[in-house]
Amino acid sequence: MRQVLIDANVFVSFLVERNEEQRAAAKALIDAAGDGEIKAFVTQFAIFEVTYVLQSYYGMPTSRVAALMRDLIALPGVTAIDDCPWRKVFDLWPEQLGGLADASSVAVAIANHYDAIATFDQKMIKRMRSIGVESYW
Repeated sequence: MRQVLIDANVFVSFLVERNEEQRAAAKALIDAAGDGEIKAFVTQFAIFEVTYVLQSYYGMPTSRVAALMRDLIALPGVTAIDDCPWRKVFDLWPEQLGGLADASSVAVAIANHYDAIATFDQKMIKRMRSIGVESYW
């Protein structure tokens, strides 16, 4: 069974109506996890990012964001993880992956031998592929 790390932007696209194509892809991914077709993982960093984006960019009230985050970590087939191989993060950042959050996600995926990372960030996908990390899409 494929193991997939889900990036923050996938959850944001799932939760808000910013891009219908991305929202449909995110829903299909989350449904696949719920149906047991894949094992999906979300890092603590992605949860922080989603929370920040929903509050700061979309103006969601804190109580609504908290409820959504509780629902997110309770999604069937999605496991929240909080381990981080910091040495690997700093091997990747900033030279290979420009953002610390991206480097953290990639380091977690590498350390846990996940098959792919689901992200809509094309720049991140290009950099991931250059170091041998697959994109889900």
